[in-house]
Amino acid sequence: MSAPLVPLTVIKGAGHELIQLPKGENAITADFHSTRTKTDSSPAHITSGFYKIEAGPQRPAHYTYEETKYILAGQIDILDEATGITHHLVPGDFAFFYVGSKVKFSTKSHGLAFYAVTRPFRSPHVNLLEREDGKAKL
Repeated sequence: MSAPLVPLTVIKGAGHELIQLPKGENAITADFHSTRTKTDSSPAHITSGFYKIEAGPQRPAHYTYEETKYILAGQIDILDEATGITHHLVPGDFAFFYVGSKVKFSTKSHGLAFYAVTRPFRSPHVNLLEREDGKAKL
């Protein structure tokens, strides 16, 4: 007996151009989709969204979950505190952060990345809410 088919979720117009930085901040994470996986062996959350940063102070992060970032535009500098190496990421570059990773994000101009993380939805951006197919008002 096979499992029933499940329809996919489509996010209409979840474009990064809709993401505005909070007043007085130079970086933001903007979750736009999250789900609890149905994987039998190790169910977990998976959440995806955009990370945007502009020139300003370094943004520290100490990871308690896994995350991937794929650079879409600009440049994002990541200081890996475990090695002391600063990685200069540009469009097409990819980074993986393990539980226990400790980094500082910065940029000389601006940067934009798509991310996927193993944590629940936490920081919705007002311009990305209600954009699922069937709800989108485009």
